[in-house]
Amino acid sequence: MIKIKLRELMWEKNISAVKIQEATGINATTISRIINGKHKNFGLDTLDRLCDVLDCRVQDLIEFIRINK
Repeated sequence: MIKIKLRELMWEKNISAVKIQEATGINATTISRIINGKHKNFGLDTLDRLCDVLDCRVQDLIEFIRINK
């Protein structure tokens, strides 16, 4: 399972969704959906812009969680 850690990074970096939207140009609805785990299929351009504004690495934003079956 892939977990997007945008909410955690926002808290850690003390940045609001509005500031991310203004800095990246990513639609506010898209940011909200990513934060709430409802939008998991986004492009590398979006990932690049998020990492740039959050000053983080891809692995800081995305985590792979192995689910034992």
